[in-house]
Amino acid sequence: MIQVFLLSLVAQFGNATYQNGDIGLKIDLPAESTVSGTSKNPPFCMISSSNPMNMWHLRLERGINPDAKTAEELLHVPQLSEHASKTTTIENNAMRAGDREGWLHVFLSDDGQPTPLIMVQFALPTNGDQFILATARFSRTSWDRNSKMIVECMQTIRPLDPVAMIQGKLAALEHAASVLDAISKESLSALIGFQEWRRIQSKLDGGSTYEDIGYALVQVSAGNREEIEIRDGQEGLEKTGLIVTVRSRLVPNIETGVVMDAYGRYWVSWDGKESRWSNRVTKWLEKAKATESETGIRNRPEIGSPRSRLIVLQQDLTSDVIKSPFKALAEDPWLPRALVWILGPFLSSSGHDEQFMWMTYENSGGSSKIVTRVDSLHQNDDESWTVDTKVGEGEVTLWSTFNKDGSLLTQTQKNGVVVTGATHDMLENIWAPRNLW
Repeated sequence: MIQVFLLSLVAQFGNATYQNGDIGLKIDLPAESTVSGTSKNPPFCMISSSNPMNMWHLRLERGINPDAKTAEELLHVPQLSEHASKTTTIENNAMRAGDREGWLHVFLSDDGQPTPLIMVQFALPTNGDQFILATARFSRTSWDRNSKMIVECMQTIRPLDPVAMIQGKLAALEHAASVLDAISKESLSALIGFQEWRRIQSKLDGGSTYEDIGYALVQVSAGNREEIEIRDGQEGLEKTGLIVTVRSRLVPNIETGVVMDAYGRYWVSWDGKESRWSNRVTKWLEKAKATESETGIRNRPEIGSPRSRLIVLQQDLTSDVIKSPFKALAEDPWLPRALVWILGPFLSSSGHDEQFMWMTYENSGGSSKIVTRVDSLHQNDDESWTVDTKVGEGEVTLWSTFNKDGSLLTQTQKNGVVVTGATHDMLENIWAPRNLW
């Protein structure tokens, strides 16, 4: 399924801070790197190079240290083992990470492989009889190229206080629940009439210049859930909620010229307890085109079924193929899809720094899933405010700045895509000469 992805284009963003609550750490990611894999049980993650010409992998995991061993003891230094003759120590010394002292051990392992490997181990004891272990392996050439960067990266590891993490999560969940519980016809009606044009640009390789790759229009109106699927005879329907309509046109790769046209309508009831959406994405080039659609329904909680249920249907309209329905419980606090598109005006009245943690539906890379979304709000001195957004325990993927009324000023995405507030005339002047307006 091709997603309407103005808010979910993701790739590499250098020097970002990554947090993993399962392992219990923060770490500053090197440039040209990404989190390539995670696991909750056992808790570990893999940080990998995003440059195919210079590949490397760094594994981070949490271990138990009930005997209060030192960092050096935790590594089981190979030269003290029966395999000492097969290893050559390169570094074996204490190394600080933040305010803690760990132990770094780098050695050349010659176990019969055609090319000997450089093995890297870094142990960092933490509170609660636990420790963090960072490991990596390199060829000699790769180590010579990346050793400084890898060591500096490991030195940015900051263990997280598990108690503080739990308290922060509970507070963020409470903030989200409070905002959602306050949803009413009166509060949502204040959003009716909101309209915002958005300019979408992408950073050119190797520089600070941006090229235009698309545009979008977001509109808010009152409506009925039946209006999600546009049909005749809907003019007299009772306005039972809010409808957010999103139209966009993207040309992700200017060289290929393939155009992605998306049209989505997202309805949420006045009390926020029920929602529906329908979006359609068409990819086309000259006379060739392919269209996919997605329809989602979140039912209202009922007696005997206190938790909402979500069902999502996806269909390839070109080949008339319907995928198996996606079904899941919509756990509270639930952020309706309609409000994701207008988070700026929806949260503009918050008034102070807060963090919100909610559950929501995500479809990225063709994979439907329920995710935890965390939005951290910060008020700026010029009355604008920023929101850092991350999904799950991963790194921040969106950096958004809004004016005091909630209109988008700038949004930077992980892959260097920048979305800014714009006007109809500005976008027409850009795209009309390309016959794409």
